[in-house]
Amino acid sequence: MPRTAPSGLHATAQEAVVAALRETLLLPLDDLLAVTREFIHPEVSRSGLDRGLRRHGVSNLETLMPWEAGAKMPVKPVKAYDPGCVHVDIKYLPYMPDEDHRQYRFAAIDRATR
Repeated sequence: MPRTAPSGLHATAQEAVVAALRETLLLPLDDLLAVTREFIHPEVSRSGLDRGLRRHGVSNLETLMPWEAGAKMPVKPVKAYDPGCVHVDIKYLPYMPDEDHRQYRFAAIDRATR
């Protein structure tokens, strides 16, 4: 039986998987905790997860980012659209007691002028 770390994760396999997830997905600690509890180990604590990340050297998310430490996240430029390109959203409104069918709300936004 594999050795169990104080966090409740199996020190070898499960911690390695979580560390690889951290490096690949660049998830913040709370998001990584939710993923870990859902798919790897349901009883892991937040502090135990942090200790496991420290053991693997991936606890500081800033150092894992692909851009230089201290620099702001690169901003993706907004695509320029010609006037007339419209984005349409459909919102489903809740049923009301006096209605017998579903109501919809349509919202259209011109992408060029917003």
